[in-house]
Amino acid sequence: MAALTGIVAAALVLRVALVVFLRHKLTHDARIFISWAHLLTQYGSHGLYAHVDTIDGYPVNYPPGYGLILAAVTLVYRALVTAPRENDVLLGMLLKGPAVAADLVLCVLAYGIVRRWLGVRAGLGAAAIAAFSPATWPISAVWGQVDSLCAMFMVLALACSLARRHTWAWTALALAVLVKPLPIVVTPLILAAQLRDERRPWKLLLGPAAGLVLAYGASLAFAPTALPVGVARWLAERYVAGQSLTTQTSVNAYNVWTLIGTPVPDSVRAYGVSLHVWGWAAFGALGAATLARYVWCMRPVAECDRWEQLTTRAWFVVLAGLFSLVTRMHERYILFALALVPLMWFCGRIERRAALALVTAFVLCVVLVLGFYEHRVFAEIPAATHLLSAVNLMALAAIAWSFFRVRGGPAPDEAAVFEDGPDFRRIQ
Repeated sequence: MAALTGIVAAALVLRVALVVFLRHKLTHDARIFISWAHLLTQYGSHGLYAHVDTIDGYPVNYPPGYGLILAAVTLVYRALVTAPRENDVLLGMLLKGPAVAADLVLCVLAYGIVRRWLGVRAGLGAAAIAAFSPATWPISAVWGQVDSLCAMFMVLALACSLARRHTWAWTALALAVLVKPLPIVVTPLILAAQLRDERRPWKLLLGPAAGLVLAYGASLAFAPTALPVGVARWLAERYVAGQSLTTQTSVNAYNVWTLIGTPVPDSVRAYGVSLHVWGWAAFGALGAATLARYVWCMRPVAECDRWEQLTTRAWFVVLAGLFSLVTRMHERYILFALALVPLMWFCGRIERRAALALVTAFVLCVVLVLGFYEHRVFAEIPAATHLLSAVNLMALAAIAWSFFRVRGGPAPDEAAVFEDGPDFRRIQ
């Protein structure tokens, strides 16, 4: 426990140092969040979503889960600074706090999951990867975005699913979706895992019901009505608003669309079908195939650690596939797959190499995006965009190929189910 505490403390020091050092260099997104905090102070929670920010003139387009976090940070800020003398530098630093805290929780979650597979030493390795690999801190401590919060709840949902706490898994996933909606794509995998264990069909309804109650409760502070139908309609508008700010095939997301060419409106038609529909169709096919393979393989896998790795692989394929195939993707949304890198690192050689490629491509993407769009340090580099897009797609293909090679069978102890995985007996 002392070693884990040291890793988490070092991770905190790294992020706090970056936050303090970059306190005067606010990114565009950080300035928008500051504007939202001022709107919350000026108009209250019920007026937050009815007004536009002072940076781009857009309405608040994040779900109410982040609205609650924003309100909590604003309360802390107002306790430190009185209204007449605003301090946007301090406010910007405070707004990075929840995402930084989420990074630390990701370290603990990675440790707990991998420790069950391979022991304490491997668990500490997973915690160190989560703490220091440049998959989270460039977004939380440098960029000032909140994707780590969503990723934390998503990984918590995975941990609960692996522990057969399925109702809690649904609850944690609902919290993730209330910050950003993208992790909702793993719901079929949660349901499949629950169906594997659950002998009482009525319990299948508890998790989704808890999620709906959470969504309703989180929305009450901001919605213009308390009627469930009105709240549901208002909540749906929030998710639509988040997607309506862009209609491009890619927003600096290095995926299949930036490999094909420069971003264009995804309403453009190919063979009579819009690119937006083509993207979702491709992802739907990958998701359906992944789910089918997962269901086919899960029952023969009797050993706990092997089943948990199978589940982790399936989640990773779906999340990486979402980023790689769907239009309107932002560069940061690969973080939901990268949050599983500390786990995938211990699933086999192919996964380890592909994860390393994805993290490297992500770091270069952040450098290019911040350098070009935020600070105009250098011009856009189309060749680098195409190259990094190819790297991401090849990494996804490698991991998907490895996942679909998983063999089922009634006697998993006769041969390794994961052919490229580590030798568990040697490590332990």
